[in-house]
Amino acid sequence: MYEAKVNDLASEFGVHRNTIRNWINSGVLPAQEGPGRRYLIQYEDYKRLCDKYGREPRISPDPGAAGEIAQPVNENVPKAVRLESKKNPFYSAPNLADICLTCGSCAGACPISGVDDLDPRKIIRMAFFGMEEELIESDWPWKCTMCGKCEVVCPMNVEIVQLIRRIRGQRDRDKVPVAIQKGVITCLEKGNNLGIPKDDFLALIKELGQELAEDCCPGFATPIDVRGARLLVTVNSKQPFAEPESLTWWWKIFYAAGESWTISSEYWEGVNWALHSGDYSAMRTIVKRIIDNIERLNCKALLLPECGHAYYATRYALERWFPESLQQFKIYTVFDLLLEYVNQRRITLDPSKNTKLVTFHDSCNYGRKSLKTFGHGYFDEARTLTRACCPSYVDLVPDREENYCCGAGGGAWASPFGAERVFHGRMKARQISTSGAKVVVTACQNCRDQLQVSLKREFNLNVDVCFLWELVAKSLVMPKRIVGEVQHG
Repeated sequence: MYEAKVNDLASEFGVHRNTIRNWINSGVLPAQEGPGRRYLIQYEDYKRLCDKYGREPRISPDPGAAGEIAQPVNENVPKAVRLESKKNPFYSAPNLADICLTCGSCAGACPISGVDDLDPRKIIRMAFFGMEEELIESDWPWKCTMCGKCEVVCPMNVEIVQLIRRIRGQRDRDKVPVAIQKGVITCLEKGNNLGIPKDDFLALIKELGQELAEDCCPGFATPIDVRGARLLVTVNSKQPFAEPESLTWWWKIFYAAGESWTISSEYWEGVNWALHSGDYSAMRTIVKRIIDNIERLNCKALLLPECGHAYYATRYALERWFPESLQQFKIYTVFDLLLEYVNQRRITLDPSKNTKLVTFHDSCNYGRKSLKTFGHGYFDEARTLTRACCPSYVDLVPDREENYCCGAGGGAWASPFGAERVFHGRMKARQISTSGAKVVVTACQNCRDQLQVSLKREFNLNVDVCFLWELVAKSLVMPKRIVGEVQHG
């Protein structure tokens, strides 16, 4: 038997502590809770994990074997005793409900608290008292954007977002908001949320590539199913369907950086709405298709340029169900890749092209939720890139981990609760108006749509809204290439 804390295991295997927790929760690493926040692991299970990741076991049942000999677990130490057995589909650990103090910090931080009597404390107490049917039938979990601001202020670290997602997952699929459920089903059946036929998609991106070559990227050709390309790039189906020209912002950056990249002709969707619906089985299937594409095309890295939730859902699934894949390829955020290009001087930016006062809106998934789940939120990177493109910059107040959600997250942009979504966004509109900024930059599709389409109109905001990569693409100093040279990686 091996007895260790989560932090000790994370250090031993070179991963984040949340990865160890995901291994334990998913059964990748069978373990039982022991005294002093330690876990008890059978030696055979521990040895199997060491072999999988090429690690030398720190303990051995054979005193003559190499490696550090750990002290055996004292068999006389009494095991933890459960006072009662409780069947509850919503929480299986104290930090999901029964350590709540009902102090009201979460309710004070939540922009939607009070709407239709919604209060995070009510949801937590109802879960604790076993009021499953009432919560499942309630619309509260679907009006919540799962932005995580409640968790930032919670003094007991109650995992309210995880609780909300579990409640969503228990609802009958035919009662999930139609747009969200339809997107999940269509993606499973046809490979993308909107059901765009393969031939139509390929024809479109090839034509866009030809137009880009004629415009500013001589020799460019859209790379499709290029084996051995370094970078596999996924696509948000909304872009080829509603705003195809937006795809070329990234393509211009790849061209300028001389990147080796490709798009898969099959299962190219970057969106994973199963995260919003609480359907873990579907989320796992969609992410497995991305892994299969990487292996089929022998790519070394993955870029999820669509949205904060696409990165969050994919990385969460990789750590929970496919941890070995994180050893096989690198997963880039938009911030990681753009900073790599800038720091390695693979692209040149001209900030004089942008003269207006600019601010950056932190999306919840890239920001506080990634910080909580993966140990790193993308705050400084976003500002470094924005400032590299814009000489005049101002931060919103508050920002970073304490930033307010725009109101469109958690599937709210596609939900039927439009009035609640706009009301939620009032705090964000007030932040933007107070800042005096004339351009709002963000790294999330839903955030961009909510700011551009809803909040500008409802709150009379005199601002332009753009993606971070759009800003970078428009600030590029394009390299000179020989006409006729094919450049696709």
